[in-house]
Amino acid sequence: MPLIFIAAVLLITGLDLLISWNKFEMFFKILGVEILIAVIVWVVLTLVFSGRTKKDSDNESAEDEE
Repeated sequence: MPLIFIAAVLLITGLDLLISWNKFEMFFKILGVEILIAVIVWVVLTLVFSGRTKKDSDNESAEDEE
């Protein structure tokens, strides 16, 4: 798992460098936007799955009581 993460980070960074053509200001803007998108997606997924886990645990406890 960590190897896939490292490879993905290197690939994204490399693509950013290719897109920005060594214009570092543009590189850091692109990278910043990507980081913001990643954080937003992570927060949304965390909220969705934490809500789903809570509902699942509530359903299991209700079934146990019956």
